[in-house]
Parts: sequence; C-alpha cells; structure tokens
Amino acid sequence: MKSLLKYFIFIFCCGIQFGTAQEKDKDHLMLTRSDYSFKETASRLDKILKLNNNLTLFAEIQHSEEAKKAGLELSAKNLFIFGNPKQGTLLMQCDQLAGLDLPLKILVYKIENQTKITYSSVNYLKQRYELKKARNLGDLNKALKNIASKVSGNRVKKSGEFKLNKHQGIISEISEFDFQTTYERLVSAIETNLNLQIFSEIDHFKNAEEINLGMRPTRLIIFGNPRIGTPIMQENAKIALELPVKFLVWRDEAGIVKISYNDPAFLVERFKLTKNIPQLEAMKSALENLSMNAAKY
Repeated sequence: MKSLLKYFIFIFCCGIQFGTAQEKDKDHLMLTRSDYSFKETASRLDKILKLNNNLTLFAEIQHSEEAKKAGLELSAKNLFIFGNPKQGTLLMQCDQLAGLDLPLKILVYKIENQTKITYSSVNYLKQRYELKKARNLGDLNKALKNIASKVSGNRVKKSGEFKLNKHQGIISEISEFDFQTTYERLVSAIETNLNLQIFSEIDHFKNAEEINLGMRPTRLIIFGNPRIGTPIMQENAKIALELPVKFLVWRDEAGIVKISYNDPAFLVERFKLTKNIPQLEAMKSALENLSMNAAKY
C-alpha cells in the first residue's frame, strides 16, 4: 500500500513541476473520433466483429450500465473483448505471459459530446512481451486499424507511447498447487466475494487446442467491482480499456504454476492518474489478497 501511495505522490509532484498538460501521453494507445453517435458506433463495431469469421467476440462490458447497478454515474463506455485464436496463440507461443493482454480489446466511449474509439497499440504488446520474433504483428496492426477506421469513419492516430521493459507492471504469484486447483481456488474466492463479479473466463489453452496449436495451460479471468473501478474511469475515460481487472493463471515451461496481474501502480503511470487513492489502494489490496490466498496453503 505505502509503495503505491509514495509512487502516486511522486507522479503527482512531477506533474505539478513539469506541467502535465504539456506532457506527451504515456498510454500507448491508438485513437480515432467517430462520425456516429455512441450507440451507433458500438453497434457498428459489434456487427463488424460478429461478421468476421476469423474473430471471436468473447465479451462486451457496458461500464456505464455496471456503474448504474452500483448506484453510480458514468458516461457511456463499452468495452469489446475479441480476438483471433490463431493469431493470439502465435503471440503466446512467443511469450505465454502475453495472455494477460489477450484477447484484444477496443473501447468505445463518449467524452465531451464526442464518441471515440481506442485500443492498445501493437507496439505496446511488442515492447511489453519482447515479441520481436512474432511475424504476425504487422497484420494485427493493419487489422485493428482497419476495424477502428471502418467503425468510426476516420483515420486512426497514435495517442502516445513510452519505453516499456519486458513484463513491466506485471506481478506474478507462484502457486503451491497444480494448475487446475489454483484456478478453481481463485474462481471460488472471486465468486464468494459479494463485492466482485466475474465478467468473462477465457481458456487460451482450449482455444489453441481447437485450432490444433500447442500451448501450456493458460486461462484468463476478467472480474471487477464497479464501486472501485467507476471513480477511476471518471478521472480518465481511457483507463476503461484496462478495466475490469484480470488474473492470468498459467503453467510455465518449468511446470511452475503462477497467477499474474497488472500492478495498479503501472496503471497510475500509464494513464497519469492523480486521484482516487482509496480506490487504487483497495484494488491493489484485493489483487494481492486474492492471488496469495489462492496460491498458498
């Protein structure tokens, strides 16, 4: 907790000293403005994803609706989680931990009476997982730009980027149990917590197996608490791309089972967050406790 708070203070003070309004964004996102209303833009994206036989739409999370259920207000934001199992598997074969950022995500959101579309750049994946040997990144980049451009009616532009080290911002807890037991303990802990909701479970191993590609056991759990996530999204709409939070349960080449997740301090840096300390502390505490309790006797 203290480390996140100290990091927050450091980022905040630097922002005051150097003028955050003039800093280049560090979100590593691609962005475009839509010529259509929010509802029509979301509908167009949904239709394009479903009509593409190479893509699977795993989930659509309506952040504003989830906020409303929690008695909170949030401007319109829909997160689409989708992917091509073959292309995703090829990336995870280069670095299994990339499953934390896969499947792909596109966010449609409304801000200041404008509808916008954003997603993480392919270069973000390349840097965070050192995917230098992945041969499909160029095709992936073109496909994402094509989808976003068709949906919005406009060109896609780079929002900002910063230098990433391999696996930067990822915390991994080593489990004392086998893969299946670890996964079941983690799911059970989330399901029995009345404040948490599982939005999607994605079995990367099963998806790879169905297209006859090899992969070690790897599963993603997407879950969250709107009471914690909503205030954070109120500060920076684009962070809705990384919410709800995620756990990746995976077994590495040495047979070690791990639970991996994004460090909230990394989100603070990436999206230049300067508010909602209690929510960020609660998020960090929940991730630490859930992963530790699921991984240890």
